[in-house]
Amino acid sequence: MYSLQVASISEQQALRQLWIDSFQQAYEDVHSAENIEIYCSKNFTLEAAKDTLTDETTICTLATRNDQKVGLCVVKHQNCPIEIGEDASELKQLYILASEYGTGLGKLLLQDAFEIARSVGRSWMWLCVSGLNYRAQAFYRKFGFSEIGDGPTLHVGSDRLPSLIMSLKL
Repeated sequence: MYSLQVASISEQQALRQLWIDSFQQAYEDVHSAENIEIYCSKNFTLEAAKDTLTDETTICTLATRNDQKVGLCVVKHQNCPIEIGEDASELKQLYILASEYGTGLGKLLLQDAFEIARSVGRSWMWLCVSGLNYRAQAFYRKFGFSEIGDGPTLHVGSDRLPSLIMSLKL
C-alpha cells in the first residue's frame, strides 16, 4: 500500500508542500488559519527543505501511496538536551496527511525511524511534542516513549505552546 524512500534534493518542493499540507490538517482545530500561515511561511520554506535534505546528520523519509506523497519522517542524529545517553537520534518530524490517519502509516514511518537510528548505532530516540498535541503523545506512548521533561516553548504565530520531551530506548 505504501512505499517509503529516503528523499533526495530533487524532492525539496514535494517535502515543502507535504510539510504545509500535513501541518495545516493536523492543527486546523488548534490554531487560527493566520497563525498556521505565519508558522508555515517561516518554517516550511524551500530553503528549509534544502537544508533538511542536504544535512549529513539528517534523514528524511517520504511515504507514497498511489503516486502521491502522503507522509514523512525526519530523523536527526543528535543528542537529547536532557541526558539520556550519548548515542541518540531525534525524531524531528512525523507528519501524515489527514486522509492517512488510522491506516498504519504513522506506525510504518515510526518503525522506519527506529531502523534509521539503529543503522548508525544509536540506541535512543527522543522527540519534542506540543503539550497540547494529545493524539501524538498517545501515539508515541503506545510505542514505548515516555516523558522525560519539559521542552521549549513552541511558537505558532502568536500562539505559545508548552512542549515536552519524550524518549525511548531502542
